[in-house]
Amino acid sequence: MASYIDLHLHSTQSDGTFSPMQVVQRAAKLGVSAISLTDHDSVAGVQEAQNVGQNIGVEVIPGIELSAQEAGIDIHILGYFIDPANSDLLAYLQKFQDARRNRAEKIVARLNRLGVRITMAHVLHKAGDATIGRPHVADVLVEEGFVFSHDHAFQKYLGYGKPAYQPKFVLTPSEAVEVIHAAGGLTSLAHPILYRRDALIPDLIKQGLDGIEVMHVKHDRADVRRYSDMAKHYGLLSTGGSDCHGDGRGQAVMGTVRVPSAFLDAMKEKLAQ
Repeated sequence: MASYIDLHLHSTQSDGTFSPMQVVQRAAKLGVSAISLTDHDSVAGVQEAQNVGQNIGVEVIPGIELSAQEAGIDIHILGYFIDPANSDLLAYLQKFQDARRNRAEKIVARLNRLGVRITMAHVLHKAGDATIGRPHVADVLVEEGFVFSHDHAFQKYLGYGKPAYQPKFVLTPSEAVEVIHAAGGLTSLAHPILYRRDALIPDLIKQGLDGIEVMHVKHDRADVRRYSDMAKHYGLLSTGGSDCHGDGRGQAVMGTVRVPSAFLDAMKEKLAQ
């Protein structure tokens, strides 16, 4: 029986709805042999996931998804086999956490000036231990009855160019790659189809990119073939995952993207070189 993996998953430590423990338990239930917890700009859930994985027979690769920006385009860089205790990584993540809180405070202030009376305390409560972000503001807006849904919150207030939009602190892709490499990890460009700018990829390779996320819930068969061919052409690793944020978050459901374990084998071989 073929072995499948999922190298792109989120938990409540960023914007997912499953705890790290639940992510691993779901993987075990679905017969996924190995996963990587790749929370946005956070490694807070990695240890819990690894502990659970050891107990129930799921290999958990320490991972992360770093936010970056290039030429005005938001780009996400996945990191695998990182050391979650690396000082350079933790220094960046603390800087990022501080910037995210500052951004959230400015968004709440903008909303208040618009007559949308929500509090930062409520947003922090929604975020809990997770990395604070616009989704938590959206949660509060829905709960307080100012919007009908998350999508409505972004369409009306929080999206780019909307009245409460606030630019975020981000790295360049080159800096994101550097942070991940400093932590001993491998890098991969997340969901390249979403950027619709494949011309960026050669430049990212020059900046040290190790791989491309060939398989993703947003990639159709033609996309998978194109990015697989691109990875082979440039000598890059192929990675893949569902990008699951929990049930009820669109098409990104664990188990829907059946990534072959050979992808993980190739990553381990590169690390051993």
